Amino acid sequence: MSLFSSDGARPMGKGQQLPAGSITDSEIAAMLRGYKRSVASRYRSVVQEELATHLPPGKLLVSPKIDGELWFLVLDEGEAFFASPKGRVIAGDVPVVKEAKKALKRSQGRTILAGELFAIKGKGKGRPRVGDLASAMGGGEDASTERIAFAAFDSLMGGDGEANGSIPIYKDRLEMLERLLDGGKRLKAVKTENVAGGAAVEGLFEQWVEGGKGEGLVIRSMDNFVYKAKPTINIDAAIIGYTLSSEDPNKVGSLLLGMMREDDSFQVIGSCGNMPDEQRFAFLKQLQKQGCDSNYRHANSKGALYRFVKPTTVIEVKLTDIQSEDSSGDPVMRMVLERDEGNWRAIRQFPGASILHPVFVRIRDDKSVSQTDIRVSQLLERCLVEDIDRKVERLVLPASEVLRREVYTKSVKGKLGVRKLVVWKTNKQDVDRNYPAYVIHWTDYSAGRKDPLKREVRLAPEQGRALEIADAFIDKNIKKGWSSAG
Repeated sequence: MSLFSSDGARPMGKGQQLPAGSITDSEIAAMLRGYKRSVASRYRSVVQEELATHLPPGKLLVSPKIDGELWFLVLDEGEAFFASPKGRVIAGDVPVVKEAKKALKRSQGRTILAGELFAIKGKGKGRPRVGDLASAMGGGEDASTERIAFAAFDSLMGGDGEANGSIPIYKDRLEMLERLLDGGKRLKAVKTENVAGGAAVEGLFEQWVEGGKGEGLVIRSMDNFVYKAKPTINIDAAIIGYTLSSEDPNKVGSLLLGMMREDDSFQVIGSCGNMPDEQRFAFLKQLQKQGCDSNYRHANSKGALYRFVKPTTVIEVKLTDIQSEDSSGDPVMRMVLERDEGNWRAIRQFPGASILHPVFVRIRDDKSVSQTDIRVSQLLERCLVEDIDRKVERLVLPASEVLRREVYTKSVKGKLGVRKLVVWKTNKQDVDRNYPAYVIHWTDYSAGRKDPLKREVRLAPEQGRALEIADAFIDKNIKKGWSSAG
């Protein structure tokens, strides 16, 4: 019995590519979904300048960080295929899959390996980029499948005759990967050096990263801590909002940043609050004169709302990384805004990116608020963002539908109490993932109570569950003395 469904298959060279959700084995699907959230998302970030001081002493296993996508090689009962965290599948007559079938003969039991799926570049054409993989996988029968390769860096389960199952020590897992994938051309264990101390790691950074062979480094200590080192990246963005400092209302707390898309809209990319105090005071004097209206609200991590301003100032920000996916593998969604008679108007959420550890560098007086100087495509230097050059159309959301509405009243000592239940179907969950399918809203008003108005909101994925929650509210709260008011 196959571990994946071929429904929705489309050709990829002589093989096939299957859409998200194609894994039919629930154990494998859950394992792939959970790996990035539980393991890969816990990597600690360091920058080049911190390699000598922020790494633990002792032996370190150092590998180049390949610019590709996290995928998994699944070997089980004569079947070999690649799967993504969201259940996409590559199978069939694809060169890297054919090599995997050789590894299948060495494996024992169900074996799942994590690694970087990437596209090999020709000699002298630079290091692999994540966009190259998308190109190699596209094009149907014309896909460049001979360029697709896989560098395994971890195992989730299984192994070979010498090491199998849950292998607790990474060094042992790595040695198993090297044995299992020995002799592969497109399918290998990730290149790894065993070194001692940050100075040796700095040397590998210069050799592999600055030498143009890798996107960064992955550094593993003997106590299983994992560090990710990449070069810092600088971007230019426009200030579109600010918050006041919680310590001093005479200076800004953080700046909300936006970049321009090709259709002249602005996409929110994140905020920056790391800057000198003198710059905070200067920004407040400047920005409080440039305020404008916005029908979009955006809060910082402490819940303070940003005050929107006209986009007139471009700043340079230094980042440790840019990520276009969250820990579950879903695209990072960011609001796209437009300028309307001098004010901001929301268009819709659209795939964007998160900027990590931003630090203010300088005001770019030599840059203008234009598609050239603050283009959103700067993000592509570090990650792949879906539809980054696509025109963003305004999202028209379907109307909600009220399924149940009940109101009850009760008078106690001349004071009125009201309890109200409303259940509605949003009809929006397939259009915008920020919306639930069903909402159950309970209101409890008592005129004689210290806190007269209380509300409770519950969400549900399907109608049956929504009505069960509604019934529970009624059973718990509507007793003797309450009368229906419609």
